Amino acid sequence: MKHKIANYTLVLALLLVSFACKTRSDVEAFKEADYKLQSVDRVEVNGVNFLKKGVQDFSFNDAARLFSAFSDNSLKAVSTIGLNVALGEGHEERTMTVTQLKWQLLVDNEQAVSGLVTEPVELKNGLNIITVSSPLKLTEVNGSPDLNSLLQLASLLNQDKSNRPSITLQIKPTILTSVGPFEVPAFINIKDSK
Repeated sequence: MKHKIANYTLVLALLLVSFACKTRSDVEAFKEADYKLQSVDRVEVNGVNFLKKGVQDFSFNDAARLFSAFSDNSLKAVSTIGLNVALGEGHEERTMTVTQLKWQLLVDNEQAVSGLVTEPVELKNGLNIITVSSPLKLTEVNGSPDLNSLLQLASLLNQDKSNRPSITLQIKPTILTSVGPFEVPAFINIKDSK
């Protein structure tokens, strides 16, 4: 009887080590992947399209809706992006489920906007077209959200690259692994492919 228990314990230990090694390998593959932003096809904040020609194209109704949401601190963004994920050799067939995604947008290396995506997203090697929804948290000035951050975001999305400040999108995913969720320890910079 003791011999059978020892055998079962050994098999269970081998399975756990196998799962742990696969999980570590999966996490490392996606942590060290090369992420590039291929396209931004949709950016709406509380139903207002931020991919218009310029700030002057926003209507009075757009401004009123945004100001109302800003006042209530209930800004929410919906975006559709093309994210290219390049895994290293030997990892091309892997997929990753992101259960939660912290993100932040830096303007001239200063955080302007951040958010949290709580809907699961499946990532694979190659181009991933993703639609995400996230509440927006603007940087605060004297304890209150900064309206200038929202206006700056609207104008940045439509500026010619040669005229706009440095913009960096960073993500910090929580990955579903065989032993449970695992949050990547540091933010990952997303490169703009253009």
